[in-house]
Amino acid sequence: MGLTLSAIHLFIYLRLRTAFGGWAPSLAWLSFSLFMMCVQFLLRKKKVKLSGSRRRLVDRVCGVWMIFVLISFVVLIILDLAKHTAAIGLSERECLLLSFILSAVLVALGIKQAHTVQTTVIKVPTSKLPEGCDHIRIVQLTDLHLGPFTGIPLLAQILRKVRRAEPDIVVVTGDLTDGRIKGRKREIAMFRRIKPRFGMYAVTGNHDYYDDINDAVAFMEACGMKVLQTECVEAGGILIAGVDDKDHLIKERWNLSRSETLVLSYEREQKDKFLLLLRHRPIVEAGTEGHFDLQLSGHTHGGQVFPLISSRHRVAGHSRGLKKLKCGGMLYVCNGAGFVGPPVRIMAPPEIAVFDIVREEAAQPRD
Repeated sequence: MGLTLSAIHLFIYLRLRTAFGGWAPSLAWLSFSLFMMCVQFLLRKKKVKLSGSRRRLVDRVCGVWMIFVLISFVVLIILDLAKHTAAIGLSERECLLLSFILSAVLVALGIKQAHTVQTTVIKVPTSKLPEGCDHIRIVQLTDLHLGPFTGIPLLAQILRKVRRAEPDIVVVTGDLTDGRIKGRKREIAMFRRIKPRFGMYAVTGNHDYYDDINDAVAFMEACGMKVLQTECVEAGGILIAGVDDKDHLIKERWNLSRSETLVLSYEREQKDKFLLLLRHRPIVEAGTEGHFDLQLSGHTHGGQVFPLISSRHRVAGHSRGLKKLKCGGMLYVCNGAGFVGPPVRIMAPPEIAVFDIVREEAAQPRD
């Protein structure tokens, strides 16, 4: 990635020299670009020691700059293709200025979108609710990345929307934490104010493992969550099975993974009771197909930044949104409410997902 970014900066530098003729604009670009790349490199290698808030600010500025450069490059390529195929009469200078303006507008809109959480409401009909219960509302949170990325203001907005939804159950499908989380009493207190009727449940994600998984689990428990590490509980008359992020890699009897073994062990109960499967990664294992009613996942961030191709566009498994599976059951892959890296989301809005599990013959769900 570093070589690619260096090549893109050099490409724009050469275009600036061609467009403006003199050395000043191109050298100013090159000097500032080298400075930003060096700062980001030193931060990543922990060669520069800054306080938490200053480090977050510098890292975000550098990240936003890199997104600006990448989008400018993409727009430049598109304009070059348009000039050659559609004979658009734009000079080299006009192409550069237009690419910079469009990139700046997209980045500004992306920053705004990253901090504007939307609520997605999905109705899931079923015949498996317990007697006397016609409706259960579940809110899914995923990929908050509390720590160096998601701060208090965004968390407050997210939790306001959770309270407004009046859930019966709240589930967190991984990557709640990121980096060091010790001493985060304020975040814990904010979560403790969420009091769904049947509790809060969580599973781990890959980022929860990056520093100390035990600290991450302790943080979730302090927030009032029951952490499901390859286990299943009953809440509100439905089954909630939660699998650890690494369970699909661990094989047990009959060459089944730990998560497959867990889901299959509830095969008999699932015929009569709604089984909700919580898994961070949006994969559906062969051994679980047809043995759950709804799987909730995250991990992809919906891509986070379109049109840039990132690791989140290439992760194994399903893309974002609701999927009806061939063997029965449904999968929902949530965009997540937080972000990683630059505080930018383009065409991948942050979301909390609200699921109204309703008896098939019941009335419309709550507003």
